[in-house]
Amino acid sequence: MKKLYFLLLLISMSGFAQNVTITKIIETDCLNPFLKSIELYVDGTVDFTTNVVLNYMQNGAAWTDFQIDVSGFGVQSDKFIYIVRDLDLMKAEFPSITFDASNTILDGGLATNGDDGYQVVLNGTVVSQFGRTETDADNDTIWEHDDSVVSRKSGVVDIGTWDETHWEYSGKDSLDGLTKCKGGDGVEAFLNGLGGTYPLGSGSGWTPTAATCTTVLTSANTICDTKAAGAIDDTYTVTIAFSGGNTGKTFVITSTAGTVSGDNPGSNETGTITISGIPEGAEITVTAKDTSNGGVCNLSQTIESPACVPLLLNEILFDPASDITGDANGDGTRDSSQDEFIELINNSNAVLDISGYTISDASQLRHTFPVATIIPANGVLVVFGGGTPTGDFGGAMVQVSSEGDLNFSNSGDIITIKNGNQDVVIMYDSSSTGINHGDNQSVTRSPDITGDFVLHTTANANLLFSPGLKVDGSTLATQTFEIDNLGLFPNPVKASDGFVKITTASNKEVTVTVFNVLGKQISNQKVINNKLNISNLTKGFYLLQISQENSKSVKKLLIN
Repeated sequence: MKKLYFLLLLISMSGFAQNVTITKIIETDCLNPFLKSIELYVDGTVDFTTNVVLNYMQNGAAWTDFQIDVSGFGVQSDKFIYIVRDLDLMKAEFPSITFDASNTILDGGLATNGDDGYQVVLNGTVVSQFGRTETDADNDTIWEHDDSVVSRKSGVVDIGTWDETHWEYSGKDSLDGLTKCKGGDGVEAFLNGLGGTYPLGSGSGWTPTAATCTTVLTSANTICDTKAAGAIDDTYTVTIAFSGGNTGKTFVITSTAGTVSGDNPGSNETGTITISGIPEGAEITVTAKDTSNGGVCNLSQTIESPACVPLLLNEILFDPASDITGDANGDGTRDSSQDEFIELINNSNAVLDISGYTISDASQLRHTFPVATIIPANGVLVVFGGGTPTGDFGGAMVQVSSEGDLNFSNSGDIITIKNGNQDVVIMYDSSSTGINHGDNQSVTRSPDITGDFVLHTTANANLLFSPGLKVDGSTLATQTFEIDNLGLFPNPVKASDGFVKITTASNKEVTVTVFNVLGKQISNQKVINNKLNISNLTKGFYLLQISQENSKSVKKLLIN
């Protein structure tokens, strides 16, 4: 799985005259009236009527979509100030704090929630931010703050960028039942009990006292250039977005692997740095410095390799229809959980061993693929939530959830498939598709394998789902999977034996492609007199893709 690490080194130069810092966010379970508040600290003298914009990121929307009017603060100097939803409720919860026109404005439309963010723009420059840009905290739970308080750590300079490590979190739902509106001792008592910078009006040291780097490396994305079955036989490309550039100081950009190209922050306000041709399995560290050109920036980002595997998600069912037409697993009973499924395709001409891979949703682990889960070339595998899947499902391999169900959330879920090293192979965010996954049918690619995701009835009005099949109900796999009465012996076999025997119910020609455990093809040969020559193979595990006419089977072979 790709993991991102940020390093920002600050180099002293000249001082700052004024600043506005977001210091606390309070979100509680008080309803109608609501108790919600934002605490700001004003350093120096700031005119809020003309110089300050407070952007409000609702449910991951763009910062510029919503603003909270802060002009009512007028001119403020060296103090904590507050934006509140209900003034009487705020006074009741904080009896020792004075809230009046000198330090408080009322925004009755402050319809914030624990998944929203805030951004202060002073004289056209972002000087303070809470929340990851264009991200709903429900999908980035480190800063999710439903019914809780978050407080900026004291002594950590605020340079206007998001860093979750600069904050203390009381914990999601930690205020439930503790507010006076719910019969508790009140929010002030709760914050005083936490101590540190949690009490209102506490903390300091946020204003930059020296010149800082305004360039920020933001989101990074990885994409596999190829997807062969092996673990280290591909390359991948990384793109890293940046903002706050156009400094006039040329950046020197380096990477520990791959070739660097793309935009330079020295001459572009925003842009993308590209690193291509990175070997699969290689973690890279990218640095961007302008210090050799008289600048103050020394940035770096470390990115782990993705898993470049030819595994494709082709169809998924979150919401089986409520009657018998929702019986996707064919066992004669409609079940809201057991009939959910996910359909995967080995989109390559080689076998793919996914033993030990896992399927998780946003909540928990949902399935672990057992040992010897080997999908044939161009083969299909369907995982149902449970029950007793009945039917041939187009010859697809079929499993049921190892955890008892899949339980995908109809309202939105993130499905992640990882390999045994916990690298992300597939990530499917239903919310990003714009499709209603609670519509009593599956979501499928149309056309299969290469198309975009659509509702199944959009692809075929006559079917609600088609596990193991194309959207038109025909066989999806290009080969049948199992050879009748296939025998492989001895297994394990001694290397000194020189061969193994392969038998089938047919006298038709048999060919065998041998792969090592990394998916690399070792040999391809015909079976002569039911014997497969293994004299050129060393000790270890191998995968044998055995073909006879239109049928294929996969077996594991141990040579010792």
